This record gives sequence, C-alpha cells and structure tokens, in this order.
Amino acid sequence: MADLLIRRFEHYFRHPDSGHDVLRPGDQAVACRNVRTVLEWFGVGSGASSSGDVYDDELSAAVRAFQTDRQHRIADGLVGPGTRELLTSEVLHRFQPSIFQRLIRPERRRLPSAFLSYARADQPKVDKLNQWLQDHGVQVIRDMEFFVAGTTIQENIADALSAADKIIAVYSANSKDRDWPRLERSLAEQVETRLGSAVLIYLRLDDTPLPAYDPHRLAVEAEGRTLKEIGAQLLHAVAGTALSSPRYEYDEDKPL
Repeated sequence: MADLLIRRFEHYFRHPDSGHDVLRPGDQAVACRNVRTVLEWFGVGSGASSSGDVYDDELSAAVRAFQTDRQHRIADGLVGPGTRELLTSEVLHRFQPSIFQRLIRPERRRLPSAFLSYARADQPKVDKLNQWLQDHGVQVIRDMEFFVAGTTIQENIADALSAADKIIAVYSANSKDRDWPRLERSLAEQVETRLGSAVLIYLRLDDTPLPAYDPHRLAVEAEGRTLKEIGAQLLHAVAGTALSSPRYEYDEDKPL
C-alpha cells in the first residue's frame, strides 16, 4: 500500500470532481492555489495570476519546472496522480505534517470527517450514530458507502482512513478480535505515529477492556448514556465544536 500519510494529504492538490483526475490549464479549484503555494515554498515561482485558484500558463510552467528538476517520468506541466504524490512527498520531506494547515482544505473536504470502524454485529447502533453525526455536520465515512469494488479490502481501508480527520473505533466484545476492525485500528495508529497527533478515538459499547497499550486514549463510554450525550462528546472530539441546537425525528435522548 502507498504511504498512508501521502494518501492523507495528496487530495490538497486534486480537483474536487472525483472524475477529474488531472489538474490542467483552464481548471479553477482550491487545488490550483495549493499547488501554487507549495511550489513557492520550493522556490519555484508560478507567476502572477488574476486568481490564485486558476490553473494558468504560469502555473503550468512552474509545475513543468518542478517535474523536470525532480526527474519525474513525465514533465508535462499537469498535476496527475504521480505529480500529486511527488508534491505531497516533497512537502512531508521538507516540513512537519502540520504545514498542511497553512493550505486550504479542498472543496470536498470542508466538513470535519470521521471513519467508523465496527463489527457487523454492532451495525444497528452504528447506523443511529452515523445519522446523528451527519445531522450535526460531520462527513461520515463507512465501508458500505466508501469502498470500491475491484479493489482489495486493505486498499479500501487505507483510502477510507486517509480521507478521514478522525477514526472512531466502535469497540465491543463483537469487534475486539475481528480482523478488519483490528487492522483499521492498527493503520490508524500508524497514521498517528507519522502525524504526531491523535487520530483514533474509541467508542466503548460495553465493558470490554481497551487494549492494554491504550489505557489513556480518549474513549467515549456508551453504556447507559443517550445518543445525544455520546454524539456530543464525539462531535467535540472530531470537529472541536459544541453541540448545536437542531433536533431530528429520532429520539436522541434514548440510549444508543
């Protein structure tokens, strides 16, 4: 699998249209501004532009100069998958991952996001939590909606984890020893090691003890608590915001 940290940040240089895999002259997107900014960090000027979000001829020339200098296999002045990976890798080589906070989050990633890791036996509770988080402004990423047919499960998991700000491990007797939830927790820990900041959050559905190496990790307790109480704590952990006032058709004052 490709480097998880590169997967996590290369979307800063990608067009918001998922079917538009190559940035080229004439495009207008936040990704164009981000490409221009990092090239300036590298000392590759992109020239003035009427709008920083426009992929103009000056930016194309700067991208070509970058590709040529790094001996990229294709020096065409376009930002395709290989150049996105090269840009991201170069940024991570020169700076700490926190440097990406100085770039602009792409259009499709403006909402705070969370990947839900869980065992199938816990799906009814996860479904309610999923809806609550979405109703309060969190982009929820789950296997049933995010995974792509024809791609290995491991690759799908890595892509999903890389697309999320936080990973919520729904932990229970059902999920403790299941292979895929365990892999998802392991990959989340790898991301944390590279980032130097917390990504993984536990949601404990029962009294199953957390792994021995995680006694001090943030764990939201679900037993005997309402959906609203649980959701508010997770919302703060994912988005850094307090609970807003809207209510919805479900009864959020009942236990999860």
